[in-house]
Amino acid sequence: MVIRKYNNSAWLLVLPAALFFALVGFAPIMAAVNYSVQDSFAGDQFFWVGLDWYRQMLRSSEFWGALGRTVLFSALALTLQFTLGIYVARKLFHVQKRGELFIALIALPLLTPWIVVGFVWRHAMSPEAGLIGALGSVVGFAPDLNSVLWVWFTILAMDTWHWAPLVVILCYAGYLSIPQPYFQAAAVDGASNWAVFRYIELPKLKKVLLIALLLRLADSLMIYTEPLMISRGGPHVSSTFLSQELIKTAMQEFNLGEAGALSIVYLAMMVTIAWILYRSLRPLNG
Repeated sequence: MVIRKYNNSAWLLVLPAALFFALVGFAPIMAAVNYSVQDSFAGDQFFWVGLDWYRQMLRSSEFWGALGRTVLFSALALTLQFTLGIYVARKLFHVQKRGELFIALIALPLLTPWIVVGFVWRHAMSPEAGLIGALGSVVGFAPDLNSVLWVWFTILAMDTWHWAPLVVILCYAGYLSIPQPYFQAAAVDGASNWAVFRYIELPKLKKVLLIALLLRLADSLMIYTEPLMISRGGPHVSSTFLSQELIKTAMQEFNLGEAGALSIVYLAMMVTIAWILYRSLRPLNG
C-alpha cells in the first residue's frame, strides 16, 4: 500500500512536466506534418498535395547524396572520437594520478560555441595567417579548403577536437565506477592489458558507451554550423549535409512543403536510432 501510494504521488509530480514537454514538442511536429502534405503559393495560400513531397524527396539524388554524406561523416567522426576518447580515459585512469585536473582541461573545447569553433578552425587552416596552415606551408603541406579531402579532414579534425572530450569525460566516469577488486584479481591472475580491457573494462563501460553513442550520434547527424563556417557546403556539394539541405530548402528556397517532408523523415530517422539504443540499454538496467 505504501509503495502504491508513493508511485501515485510520483506520477502526479511528473505528469505536469510530461504534459508540458509533450505539448512543446507536439506543436512544431504537427506544423511540420501540416506543411509536408501541402504546397504553398505566395507564402499564405496552401494546397493539399498529400504525399507528393515525400515521393519527390525519396526520388531526389540531392536527398540521397546529402544523407549519404551525413551518415559517412557520422561514422568517421564517431570512430575517431570513441577510439581517442576510450584511449585517453584509460590512460588517465591507469597512469595519471590526478586525472580530475586533466579532465577539467580536456573539457575546455566543450565550452566553445559551435559558430566560434567553425570560425577558429577556418582561420587556423589559412596558409597565410592560420597556425595550422602556416606550419603546413613551411613543411610543404599547405591546407587547401578548395580540396574535398582537405575540407573533410578539417571538418573531422574540428569535430573530434570539439566533441572527443565528451567521450573522454563519460568514459573516465565509467572507469571510476569499476570496483578495484576486479583489477586486483586480474593482476593476481597475470592478465594482459588487452585481457583486462576486453573482459573487465569494456563490459563495465558498455552502458556509458551506449549513452555517449546516443548523444554523439544524434549531434553528428545534425551537424550544421561548423561545416557551414568551414566550407559553405563545398567544394560543390561535397560537404553539404542533410541539415544544410533542410535549411536551404526552408529558408533560401522557401519551399515549406519539401522542407516539412524532409524534417519529418529526419525526425523519424533520429527517433528510430534513439529507440534502438534505448532498447540496447534496457537489458543493462534489468
